Amino acid sequence: MITPNKFISFDESVLCKLETILDVGSDEIEIGRLYEVTSEKFDEIDQFMYAIDILYILGRIEVDFANRIVKYVN
Repeated sequence: MITPNKFISFDESVLCKLETILDVGSDEIEIGRLYEVTSEKFDEIDQFMYAIDILYILGRIEVDFANRIVKYVN
C-alpha cells in the first residue's frame, strides 16, 4: 500500500499520491481541509495519513499539531 510491489502498482501506492498533496500549493492549510480537497485521490484516510507522514519525514511539509495546520516547506 505504501510502496509498490508485485501486487500493488505504483499508481495504487501512496508514493504516487504524494504529488496530490503537494499540488494544493498554498503556504499553509488546515489538515481537515487538505483531506477534503484531496480525498478523491485516496482510497482511505490511512493512505492520506501515510502520505502526510512521508512528506513530513522528507522535509516537504511541517505539521503544527496544536493548531492542525500543514505548512509547505520550499
